[in-house]
Amino acid sequence: MSSTGAAPYFYMVTFEIDPKDEKDFNEIYDNEHIPNILQVEGVLQVIRLHDAQKTPQGWLKYSALYLITQPDLPSTPQWRAKSDLGRWAPVIRPVVKARRQRLGRVVAHVAK
Repeated sequence: MSSTGAAPYFYMVTFEIDPKDEKDFNEIYDNEHIPNILQVEGVLQVIRLHDAQKTPQGWLKYSALYLITQPDLPSTPQWRAKSDLGRWAPVIRPVVKARRQRLGRVVAHVAK
């Protein structure tokens, strides 16, 4: 096991979206939202995940795992400013069915 290094914290956001919004969601997330958030000092890496199963309502579940250097980073003005850029706020936020957040400490990072 290796040390957590420069990313002692994680911030995970899970979204539920309608399948009809999936194409726009992924395009905007990958090409606008992530590049904007990566400009925030202290954001080291973003990993996106897609659940294999839909929710009971038929929504798709996507998560983003942000590896960050300080626990309050997602609540800073810098993060909020970058998060609101582009089409994310006006196009994606209104179509999100549910949003859950988790924040915590990275206790181990294992890589081969």
